[in-house]
Amino acid sequence: MGSRLAICAVLAGIGWAQAQTLDDGRIRLAQQTVTVPVPPPSLPSILPQTQAYTACLMNCDSTVGMCQGACSISNSASATFGPPVPGTVRPDAGALSQCYLNCSTQQLVCKRGCVAPH
Repeated sequence: MGSRLAICAVLAGIGWAQAQTLDDGRIRLAQQTVTVPVPPPSLPSILPQTQAYTACLMNCDSTVGMCQGACSISNSASATFGPPVPGTVRPDAGALSQCYLNCSTQQLVCKRGCVAPH
């Protein structure tokens, strides 16, 4: 048993000595070297384009809101649909609808002018 232990110790010592002489004294383990590929460059952000597009749409929506507000002031529902006031001319009931329709048309034209992100 003692000779077997001595033989194992000698073989281990030889293996250790050979491992130490490889690669300028550094011990190298049996590991595979893996080269990690460089990740591809990232795609450009469309965030600025999206923000500009959203701002354009919101501007169109704000403009139509002001336009429709002006329709309501000049042609209020109480004046249009209320009882006739003696000595006044009743506004056209379709004028308010036509004003809203004109505002909506302007909104659509405005939104068509907004450049969508690509």
